[in-house]
Amino acid sequence: MRNPMNVIDAAFNTAHNYPHGGVEALAGRMGLSAAILRNKVNGNATAHHLRLDEAVKMMQLTGDHSIAHAIAHCLNGVYCDVSVEATQTQTEDLIMTALAASASSGSVIQELHDALEDGRISCDQRITLHTTIQSAMSELQLLMRHVDAKHAEDNPHIVAQWQAEEQAKQKGVGQKIKGALGL
Repeated sequence: MRNPMNVIDAAFNTAHNYPHGGVEALAGRMGLSAAILRNKVNGNATAHHLRLDEAVKMMQLTGDHSIAHAIAHCLNGVYCDVSVEATQTQTEDLIMTALAASASSGSVIQELHDALEDGRISCDQRITLHTTIQSAMSELQLLMRHVDAKHAEDNPHIVAQWQAEEQAKQKGVGQKIKGALGL
């Protein structure tokens, strides 16, 4: 994770730092003119605004998730990238994922120890710590997905019950909305 920034700066940097031709190439891939995309990510422009679906598309095309990080930071949260889907639920996979998460946590402690040798955390050390912590959180998120996948595999009857309850709840919400609208 980069140094936390505001959402407008994150959008600007995501568009302008696109490694395959900058804002001109990214705009073409998004179906926009370069001038319009420049305006959409310019915090001083008022004629055009970046829509949420366009922000998502920018992040998908660039692989730069700074906008998501900035949004999460504004909301006192974090964004964890878990690019590997937990589809294999073999016990060995679960154990390997747990070991990777543990190793990442150990890396956080080592970075923190190194940073605090002189009793202070420099700007560069802070950025390194943020990156290392973000990586550890992503590993833990992946571990949670593996645990959920293994649980679903081992307990299909419980998962089916949860899904049925969720569908009933959604149906009830839909009926309440229809009733409120007089439909």
